Amino acid sequence: MTDRQLLLNAFETLLKEITPQNLLHKQCSFDDNILKIQNSTFDLSKFKNIHLLGSGKAVLPMAKSIQNLLGNRIKDTLLVGAYEKNITLKDTIYIQSSHPIPSKISIISAKLIQNRLDSLSKDDFFIYLLGGGTSSLLEIPETNITLKELQKTTELMLKNAMPIEKINCVRKHISAIKGGKLIKNLKSKGIVLVLSDVIGDDLQSIGSAPLYHDNTTSLDALNSLKEYQIFDKIPKSVQLFLKEGVQNRHEESPKNKNPLLKHIVVGSNKMVLEKAKKILTPHIKTKIVQETLSKEVRYEAEKLYNFAKQNSKKRCCFLFGGECTVDIKKDGIGGRNQHLALTFLKYCNNKLKVTFLSAATDGIDGNSDAAGAIIETDEKIDVDSAIIQRYLNDFNSNIYFSKKGGLIKTNPTHNNLLDIVMMIL
Repeated sequence: MTDRQLLLNAFETLLKEITPQNLLHKQCSFDDNILKIQNSTFDLSKFKNIHLLGSGKAVLPMAKSIQNLLGNRIKDTLLVGAYEKNITLKDTIYIQSSHPIPSKISIISAKLIQNRLDSLSKDDFFIYLLGGGTSSLLEIPETNITLKELQKTTELMLKNAMPIEKINCVRKHISAIKGGKLIKNLKSKGIVLVLSDVIGDDLQSIGSAPLYHDNTTSLDALNSLKEYQIFDKIPKSVQLFLKEGVQNRHEESPKNKNPLLKHIVVGSNKMVLEKAKKILTPHIKTKIVQETLSKEVRYEAEKLYNFAKQNSKKRCCFLFGGECTVDIKKDGIGGRNQHLALTFLKYCNNKLKVTFLSAATDGIDGNSDAAGAIIETDEKIDVDSAIIQRYLNDFNSNIYFSKKGGLIKTNPTHNNLLDIVMMIL
């Protein structure tokens, strides 16, 4: 088996092993009205009704798993996701919303979820399934900010290489439901099962924390926009709202943990890397590199190239996790994984023998239909760096790999646990 096929097979196997159904099946059990998740137990006999709610790219398979587990104990289900409904669910209302830019359907979805949560009493218990994509799937702009103004702000942040944690910090302070504001009228107890799409599994950032408290401030949001030279470009209403927040002229997001709720992370990028290592180890010595990928693609590609140079003497597969950012200047076709692979290829030209795969666990990389790309470099293979740079300048990594080969296509996986880089030296 070639190294190329080894990595492609490993990625395909990995996606099957980290499905939300598999992750929940291994971590949850239900017997005699006792729901056990990891080391936590919940006695559901104390409650009259059990409600299932959720939002995110992975919400459909997560809901299927919980419905199979609890059966008729669940009274009703309300879900908001990013994809067409392709799973049969019992007594379920499902809304396909917008991603990555919120729309009118995002507002409708958010109001439905909020009304359902507000209507629950002390006799009710709810399970909320939270995953990546929630930041745009559910949204209600703050007072005096229109949907178009929020859309413009979101678009600018996504195109200017802002890390997701900083984007979500801003979102929390211009949204009426993020940063714990979704549950400001909560009366019932519940649990939130989380698939983490952020580095370090920060509950204050995942999905912009609609059901979790928030320690950031309007000043943090304002400074993040200024750091990436976006503040002066965003709509004036958003600028004014954040400035008023700094002056304490309106209520900030909740700063204290809600005692009615417990959050449990059931999927993370760390789990992805550990699964990948287990899959690859029988075939090749494999190591997980702890330093995460989180900065702009050019920086990360150079870092990976220098790492490869320093570790190229012994045959080994190295695994990296995280999510790069891309400072987008043109409307090409591609995504951060394809852009990373192409940038890495340019660095390695005629210098190293490497097989390199970079792909998104949600199966969709940027605005393309690919999950990522795989490349092979060799001292004997000549690559035209000038041509590569032209594709990079046009942000057309997908077009390059469409012509030269190397695209990885999986279709949407209904999952989102960040990205993985596999590199065989």
